[in-house]
Amino acid sequence: MQSLTSPARCPAAFPNRLWLAGLLAAGVLLDALLIWAAPAERTLGQVVKLVFLHGALVRSCMLGFLAAGLLALAWLVRRHDALMRWLTAVQRATALVWLLYLFSSMIVTYLAWGELIAWGEPRVRSTIYVTLLLAAAVLAAEWAPAPGVRALANLFLAAGALYLIGSTGVIRHPLNPIGTSPSAAIRLSYAGIVLVTAVCHALVAGLLYHPPQAERTVRRGAPCTS
Repeated sequence: MQSLTSPARCPAAFPNRLWLAGLLAAGVLLDALLIWAAPAERTLGQVVKLVFLHGALVRSCMLGFLAAGLLALAWLVRRHDALMRWLTAVQRATALVWLLYLFSSMIVTYLAWGELIAWGEPRVRSTIYVTLLLAAAVLAAEWAPAPGVRALANLFLAAGALYLIGSTGVIRHPLNPIGTSPSAAIRLSYAGIVLVTAVCHALVAGLLYHPPQAERTVRRGAPCTS
């Protein structure tokens, strides 16, 4: 039993942002090396390396949408402040990664098909719809004072984004060119890029996470008060 005169136990502090930034920089460098070392493809040549990044970013965003939706659902059930803080961090990180995905999408589309935005391709239109859903969710979350609005917005965003990305057909866009490739080197390279990209995505969320005041006090070296 704890003594009445013993100091109160301090909460475990969240990892220092400097460490997270260092890990993120290492992850980005590793991702770049994996993309550089990835094998070329017979049809697209070296452009396929950008396709690897393009695919890894959208898969990471799908995981981000799913994670935000699950955190939103958990908050609606438990109403814990930590869940809302993580939901906010994951939503913002996924929005940033999605913007990077949009930029890569235009580059890959131009190099592969000669146009920045292929309006006739269903996958491109679904990307635009998801972008509009994401923008609406971010605006609702950032402007509305009630945390329940953020939770509901991300819940609907997760459902809508996963449905649109998972159910949209293709015309020129290959359905699963890397997964069905006969080259083990291509499949393994892509798997590594997806994994590292997802880890970098998680590190961005960690950098955007705002710990409670008690943890910030502990990191500054001040004594615990509760």
